[in-house]
Amino acid sequence: MKQFVLTIIILCTAYLSFGQDKQVKLENIKDQMEIIDSYTEFDTFYLDPEEFLDKMADHGAELNGFYEHERLKKITRKVGTRKADILTTFYFWNDQLIYVDYKQKPYIMETNDYGQKVPNYAKTYTKYESNHFFNNGDIIEKKEIGYSMPDVSPEEDFLAYANKMKSLLDNKFYNKDTYEALQGRWLYMENTDDYIIFEGTIRFNFYAGKFANRLKTRIDEGVLECFFPMDDRIYRYKIDNLDENVLTLIDLFSKEQFMYAKVD
Repeated sequence: MKQFVLTIIILCTAYLSFGQDKQVKLENIKDQMEIIDSYTEFDTFYLDPEEFLDKMADHGAELNGFYEHERLKKITRKVGTRKADILTTFYFWNDQLIYVDYKQKPYIMETNDYGQKVPNYAKTYTKYESNHFFNNGDIIEKKEIGYSMPDVSPEEDFLAYANKMKSLLDNKFYNKDTYEALQGRWLYMENTDDYIIFEGTIRFNFYAGKFANRLKTRIDEGVLECFFPMDDRIYRYKIDNLDENVLTLIDLFSKEQFMYAKVD
């Protein structure tokens, strides 16, 4: 009997300790969020829809990253689906995801001049919201308000997605000078009917004056990595020269050199 009572006491003590530890972590997260929201001079960087979506949204999409002291603090994302805007906000502390706010906001239906019910894409309401608190990569609490739309599955794997978006934004932020210099059209010097265009972090290839394909890019220590969405192949080029007139790339696999001239 004494052993049973001792076991119950130990379990209760462990449970109370766990609850207190969790509460401390939640309070810390809320304090960190309050600090982030108090910043007034963010460096704001954005990703174009093509940079973070694999397929285009029905009613537009945007993703913004907010940097303070050279570190990402917050991401806001809006994706317009057929029936609703999906809004997600991610908070980071010391490069770790700490909080996610996710909302489904259906469009309000209004009657047009022909008596038809149509969605007003400028007017929405929050039908469903979920809040997710993270500590060291583990979710420690989840809260839900309302009910999810029947044809919109709530997102769950926020950690992997947040880290992926952070990687894309960090790449653009920390290499902003190189990306700025790359923007625009570059003619291939050996055949001026071939050219490339950089828009944001997307590279568009044109052969014989016709569009061929587009690749996503990232820059790693002076190496331009180009890859197709949903494809494991990566093409790597050393940026041998980049100024306002000439871009020289060296294929790290074939060692072939490609020289381009900037076109205004």
